[in-house]
Amino acid sequence: MAFFRGILHGLGLKEMADRYLETGIDLRHAKSTLVWIQDTLRQSALRNGKHREARLLRLRLAALRDDGSNASTIPTIEDFRAENDPDGFYREKELLELYLEAYPQAADPRIRKRQRLIEKQLEALKWIEPLVTTEPVPEDFIAAWFDSPVSDRLILAGIATIGALIEHIRERGYRWWVTVPRLGEKGAARIVAWLHGYEDALGGLPAHATAPLRNTSISVLMSHRNSQTGIVPLESFVVPGDLDGSNGSNRYPGSPRIGASDDYQAIHAWLVTKSGNPNTQRAYRKEAERMLLWAIQERGKALSGLAVEDCATYRDWLSMLGRTDPENWTFRVPQPEWIGKRNTPRFSPNWRPFEGRLSATSVRQAITIAGSLFEWLVRVQYCAFNPWAAVGKALARSDEVPDVEFSRAFTVGQWQYLMEYLHSLPITPYTQRLRFVMPFAQATGLRLSEMVDATTGRIYTMPLADGMGMRWMLKVYGKGGKWRTVPLPERLVVSLREYLTYRELDSDPMANASDTPLIAGVASNRPVSASALYKTIHSLFADTANALKKNGRCLEAKAFDRATVHWLRHTCGSYLAGSGVPVNIIQKLLGHASLATTSIYTNSDEERLWFEIENAGSEMSNAH
Repeated sequence: MAFFRGILHGLGLKEMADRYLETGIDLRHAKSTLVWIQDTLRQSALRNGKHREARLLRLRLAALRDDGSNASTIPTIEDFRAENDPDGFYREKELLELYLEAYPQAADPRIRKRQRLIEKQLEALKWIEPLVTTEPVPEDFIAAWFDSPVSDRLILAGIATIGALIEHIRERGYRWWVTVPRLGEKGAARIVAWLHGYEDALGGLPAHATAPLRNTSISVLMSHRNSQTGIVPLESFVVPGDLDGSNGSNRYPGSPRIGASDDYQAIHAWLVTKSGNPNTQRAYRKEAERMLLWAIQERGKALSGLAVEDCATYRDWLSMLGRTDPENWTFRVPQPEWIGKRNTPRFSPNWRPFEGRLSATSVRQAITIAGSLFEWLVRVQYCAFNPWAAVGKALARSDEVPDVEFSRAFTVGQWQYLMEYLHSLPITPYTQRLRFVMPFAQATGLRLSEMVDATTGRIYTMPLADGMGMRWMLKVYGKGGKWRTVPLPERLVVSLREYLTYRELDSDPMANASDTPLIAGVASNRPVSASALYKTIHSLFADTANALKKNGRCLEAKAFDRATVHWLRHTCGSYLAGSGVPVNIIQKLLGHASLATTSIYTNSDEERLWFEIENAGSEMSNAH
C-alpha cells in the first residue's frame, strides 16, 4: 500500500519499487504489481458500490509533465500558509503572490484539476484500504469483481454470479469460454488463474477445467468426482457391501477362475479380456455399467443375484425408458434420473448412462452384450448359470417406425452439392482439413476411429500387374483388432498432397515421419481426436442444411439435418454397389465380418419400384 500511495503522489516507479517491493527495482515485476494492486482495489470498490472510486484508482494522474513539473509536488494554499506564514503576517493577496511565485504551475487550471483528483484518489485509498482483505463468495455478482467489458460478456452468456461462473467451468471444462461472446482462450485463462487465487474461499477447479482433455488422463479427470452409490460412472460407483455380489444367489459354489471376489471386480476382469479397440471396449463397458447400476439402484439386487425374471424386466425396461409417460412409469427410479444430455463427459456431475430412448436395434445389442457377459462369468466359474439364456429377445411393440428403406447415405446429387458448398467456403484450417477428410471418407469407407488412427507410415505402393504404374494402398487397423488394406485412388492422393503442403509438411506422404497423422488438429500436426473430427463434420452437415433452407429447399435439407458421420461410410458402400462392384469386394473394403451386412447396399428394389410406377403413370397420362 505504501508503494501504491507513493505512485499516487507521483514518485518514480523504480524508486518506489526499490524502497517497498521484495523484487527491488525490477521494473517488469513492479509494473505487474501495480496492475495487480489497482485491480484488487478496484474490485473492492465495485463490491461496495463505489464505482466512481473504482474509476479514479485506475488513473495515473501524477505522471510527469513535459516541463518536468509534477502535479503531486504542488502544495495546497493552506499547506503553503502553514509552512511559510504560520503567524499570519501576510495578507491574503500577498500570500497568493508568494505562492504563485514559488509554484507558477499552480495557475494552470488543468494542474489544479489534476491535483484535486489526486487528493480524491488518496481519500478513496484511505476508505478502500481496510476492505482489500475481502474474499469472493459464490453469491457475489460478477460485476463486483471484474471489469465492465468482461462482466458484460459473462452476463450475456447467462453467468451472473461467481458461483454460476464456477459451475459453468466445472460443467463445460477447459473450453468453457466458447459460449461467452468475445472472451477468448487467453481471457478465460486469466479468469481461471484469478479463481485459483481464491481456492480456499471458492473451492478448487477440476483438472478438466484447467487443461485440454487430450493432456489429462481419465484417472485424473475422474478423481474429481466424489465416489458414491448412485447413478454415476463405473469409476465413481461405490457398491453397497450387501449388494456387492460376494454372496450372490447365482454365484458358482467353488472358487472362480478369475481373481474377483465381487461383481465389480468381475466386470473389470471381463472388460480386460475384450478387444483392444477402444470403441469396442466403450460399448461393452457402457452396457455392463448400465446393467450393474440398474440391478442395484432399481432392483436392489447384486448383479450375480439377478434371476430370469429380473433379466426379462430389464429387457422391457430398456424398451420403455424415455418413451413412457410419467404417470404410466411403474419403476422405482424416475426416467429423468437415467437420461442426460448427449455428449456429456463422464467426469461431469450431469453425466447419465442414457442419452434418450433406445432404438429396437440398440435394445437388442444391449441384451446381446449382457448375455455375453453372463456367459463369460459362467465359463470362468464365477456364476452358476446364465439367466439371459432363458430370456427371449422379442421386444414389445414400440412407437418407433422402422426405416423400411435404407436411407442413411448421401445420393450422388446430395454429395455433389455438399462438396460444392464446402469448396465455396473461405480457406481456413478447418475447411482445408475437410476438403481432404470428406473425399477420404467417401472413397475409403473408413470408420471415424479408423480415420483418426491412420498415419503416413501405413501408406505403401505396389506396381500394377498389367502395365506400368503404381497403386497406393493404406493399411487400416479396424474393428476387432483386424488389419485390412484399403486402396487410395489417385484423386485422393492428390488431395492428400495438397493437405500435407498446407500443413507445411512434405507433399510426398511417405517422406514424412511414419507417425504423422493423415488427419491432424487445426493448430498442430498432432492427431485429431475422434470427437473433435465428429463435431467438425457434423457442423458442416448443419451448415449445408441451413444453406439449403435459405434457398427454400427445406425438403432437401432434411437429409443433412439427419446425417451423421457414419453416413460417409454408408455413402461409400452405396456408391460402389450402384456402380456394379461385387458385394464381396465391398465387404473386404469396409471390413465387414458378415456378407449379410454388406448386402444392404445392394438392395435397390424400392427405387426400381418407384421408377416402374412413375413410368407407368406417365404412359397412362400420355394415353389420355
